[in-house]
Amino acid sequence: MSAKQSATPIIRPFGQCESYAQDEPGKATFRWAVKRDEVPGLEIGLVRLEGPIHKTAAAHTEWEQVYLICSGSGVVHLGDRSERIEGPTVVTIPKGTRHSVELAAGETMEYAFVNQHHCL
Repeated sequence: MSAKQSATPIIRPFGQCESYAQDEPGKATFRWAVKRDEVPGLEIGLVRLEGPIHKTAAAHTEWEQVYLICSGSGVVHLGDRSERIEGPTVVTIPKGTRHSVELAAGETMEYAFVNQHHCL
């Protein structure tokens, strides 16, 4: 879909979002709420983590990212900074920032991530 085309309206219950796999060292589930080809420049995913887990660190060079922590608690690592958070909380992750999420045994967290791709 080109940047000039408009997206088709979507109504999609979370339970109908497509699951996808991501190799993680613990119990984690992932779903696509909105794929990039459905809304130009935007992706939204749903994540559920169960501790103990330290999600694999990443640094995205192609998009800005926001986590909308809906429920649960854990530690968010952003670059050299680590902070204990509890939902509901918003976390912004600038492009190129190394980040991860860590939960202790017994903790759970559910969040949505929003990836903003810069369309030309």
